[in-house]
Amino acid sequence: MTGETKMIIITSNEDIIRQFSLNKPKHTHIVDLDNNKQVTSMNNNDNNIMNLAILTELSELNSKNDQIYKRALDSPHHGRSKQVKPSKKSFDMDCAICGDRAIGFNYDVLSCASCKAFFRRNAYQPLEKLKCLNRQNQCLVTRDVRRKCQRCRLARCFAVGMRRDFILSEEEKQQRKQRLQENRNISLKRSSTSDSSSLSPEVSPNSESHTESLDDIDRILMDIDYNDENIFCHNSLDLNEIESTLSAEDWISIENVRSIFLSNFNNHNTNCVCVDISDRTTALLSWSQFISKIALSFIDFFRHIDEFENLHDDDRFTLIKYNLLCVFAIPKAYLYQSVNDCCSFDNNVLAEQRRRFFILCGDSNGIRDNFVDVVHLLVDLTGQDPIILSLIMLVFIFSQGLSMNIEESLLKDPLAVYRAQNHYTQLLWNYFVNQLGEIEACKRFTRLMTIMIRVQLSSKAFREFFRTQYMISNIVDKMAPLMQTVLNIS
Repeated sequence: MTGETKMIIITSNEDIIRQFSLNKPKHTHIVDLDNNKQVTSMNNNDNNIMNLAILTELSELNSKNDQIYKRALDSPHHGRSKQVKPSKKSFDMDCAICGDRAIGFNYDVLSCASCKAFFRRNAYQPLEKLKCLNRQNQCLVTRDVRRKCQRCRLARCFAVGMRRDFILSEEEKQQRKQRLQENRNISLKRSSTSDSSSLSPEVSPNSESHTESLDDIDRILMDIDYNDENIFCHNSLDLNEIESTLSAEDWISIENVRSIFLSNFNNHNTNCVCVDISDRTTALLSWSQFISKIALSFIDFFRHIDEFENLHDDDRFTLIKYNLLCVFAIPKAYLYQSVNDCCSFDNNVLAEQRRRFFILCGDSNGIRDNFVDVVHLLVDLTGQDPIILSLIMLVFIFSQGLSMNIEESLLKDPLAVYRAQNHYTQLLWNYFVNQLGEIEACKRFTRLMTIMIRVQLSSKAFREFFRTQYMISNIVDKMAPLMQTVLNIS
């Protein structure tokens, strides 16, 4: 059926129904919406699952768009396989190079201690100067034979994504030692201040409460021992260090989120080349279809996350409706390219087309520029690391009130949403510490908070701008229904 037109026809005309029933065309289904148990398939080999509840909603002329998409979120996610979380004791990570037991991510790849050390020693050797043992450049690289062919092992390291730029130079090592010493000094100063404060008798109740709150924040951000084993960069992960910041279960969660993120957004088209800008009305309607497709990818991503899927039905819908717009820049930051991109600063075709679209819509307040700025801030903060970006996206979606919309509904189970947000915030913090060390992690988190405020402001301006454009153009009833939900129109 490749290239064929697919269509849903909802009708109460008995003549049309009779004609379909008599002709029995292939790949055609007749669904009696008055009888949810009756489904007639003209193709017995077609095992597609039909969501009768959604079809029924679509058949009601007066149904609200919010209700349609709420039912879509409430319905069972048939394509989703539940993640099975093995126990920490039974979990074993495999090296991507040789298949041995991995100790964690080294040079951006899950690898064992042996392959980590091998890559550090040989990363800057030219492959063309190394000779293959069998002269075919196709040697098997396994735990038992990994040392036999240096050339094929190094080629395998590069093939799975190991990055030589993650190897620290001598200067960087000295800077790391200096940061470690700064950490120790801060720790000693904090301990000294804490001791002297505890000896002071003149502390008011309010002051004491305020101090305890600050201490709680300090413990969240800095509750890791200051020693060589806990301050490490891209290339300094051994088994003891991993267990001190990220447990085996944490690595499972991180890898699960990363893989879902990549499967949804790795080949995603976030450029607006498909938007028709022949005139203002056409551009707005085309834009609504474009945004709706992106929104569906986000919904699919979140529905693969256990913490989101287990929320109350109404809470899932509320978070999607009010927070979805705030995460739009995140996949774009992952896919961003410095040249020939709709968000790049050079005068390429894609960037010019997006500028023309916003000018056509009457953008005089820098709506597009604000979005582009957020994308660049995220690129700079994350280095386009899909793990960091996907974790930030989950922290954002679980943030009640992120949209700054006074009409946002109260959550049915706010504690469950808070627990989910706290879980992914902690994972993000631990991953930052794991990759960059505590001082740099603190700096990144501070920058993330400022970016979060920028996201809130730009998303609010974006929502209000396009709501106004669709309303004054009198085309709300023609725009994509999901776009109405995202803009909080319906």
